[in-house]
Formats: sequence, C-alpha cells, structure tokens
Amino acid sequence: MLARMIARLLAAALVALAATATRAHAQDGARAEMVVELFTSQGCTQCPRANRLLGMFAREDGVLALTFPVGIWDYLGWRDTYAQPEFGDRQRAYSRAMRVRGRFTPQLVINGARQISASDWDQARANYEAQQAAGWPAAAPDLSIARLRNGRVRITLGASPAVREADVWLAAYDPGPLTVMVTGGLNRDRTITHYNLVRRLERLDSWNGRSVWYERARCTPQCAVIVQAPNGGPILAAAFTAED
Repeated sequence: MLARMIARLLAAALVALAATATRAHAQDGARAEMVVELFTSQGCTQCPRANRLLGMFAREDGVLALTFPVGIWDYLGWRDTYAQPEFGDRQRAYSRAMRVRGRFTPQLVINGARQISASDWDQARANYEAQQAAGWPAAAPDLSIARLRNGRVRITLGASPAVREADVWLAAYDPGPLTVMVTGGLNRDRTITHYNLVRRLERLDSWNGRSVWYERARCTPQCAVIVQAPNGGPILAAAFTAED
C-alpha cells in the first residue's frame, strides 16, 4: 500500500513538473482589442488602396487585422491567386447576419458587428473608432493563445456562463507584405500588396461557455483564434501569436 502511495505521489509530481516546463517554454500571444477583417480581391479596382488601409490597421497596438481574398471578380479575366472557398463562405455569413444585399469588395468587417466599404478611408476609420468605443460584449471570455516548445499552439478559453453557443475559429496568416503582379482583368499590369493574409481558416469547435483548451499543430507564420457568435455573429474575443 505504501509503495502504491509513493508511486502515485511520484506520478503526480512528474505531471506537475511537465506542466511547469511547458509553461516555462511557452511564448504567450496577445489579446486582441479589435478585430478588422478585409474581404478583398485582386480583380477589384478599389482593393489595392483598401489593402493599404488594412496594413495601417495591422500596425496599431492590440489590433488583429486579417485579409480574406475572395474570387467574386474572377470572371473578369484574372483569377485571384489567394482566394479560397471558405473565405467566401465567411463573407456570405456576414452578409446574411448584417442583412447586406449581395457581396462586394473591398468590405471591412469590424469586430463582426459592423461592416462598411473600405473604399472611403474616412468612413472606415469613423466606423472603426465607433466600434472601438463600444468595446467587447459583456459576455467576452478570457482567451489566450501560446506557442509551446514542441511547435504546437495552445488555446485556452475561460468560462463564460452568459455564452450558450459560439464558434471557435483558428486562422493561420502571413504578415507579409506579399506582392502579386496582376496580368489580366481590371487591374492588369498593377501590383497588388497584401498584409496579414489568411492562408488557412479552421473551425475548431462549437463552444458552450465552459472552460476548455485546444492544442493544434503550429500555425505558420502566425495564427489567431477568434470566438464569435454562430453564423457570422459578433466577435466575443480574439487573440493572436506574437512575432518571433
């Protein structure tokens, strides 16, 4: 009996030691104060300027700014080199949730709660500042993301009793800038530059407000986690990895 007790104590000590070592070698990310999403297209004449605006937002402290290329103008003679179907699905969800007729580019979505054309920088900034003043919803959970020593990322969500259902999204993105020379369509012979370009978007889970954590293979070069109401609803919280 004494031997079994000693074995259990030793096992518990080893688990605690491993957890401490993992925390010691984790690189904590940043909690986002704002989330700005740009739906853009290489076939859109107003989008290169909107891309620059997104790049400006990306440089502000605490702002998670992400670029989602969509292929809605591919039929005009140039196929967007970064567009993915799931990005279009995300834009459609926002259109339904915010009752926007159809899809357009360049479109800014701020905290999943406001949308506006990114063609007018002054109006975009005004909407950004209004949403910034509104802050996160009262149900915003504690959220963190960290790189672990083994090359994985760990996402931790604290309990939020006010939340009954929310989607947890993981986005891998490249800070860039990434430049593409367009040789067809309306932007023929123009150079298009992308900032914080999303390369992969994954829905991790449907969250019920209880404390939970996830581990995934490392997002490269950077990754972000977004918790938001289902079906393109408001964002409740977000966090992103720090640059190495």
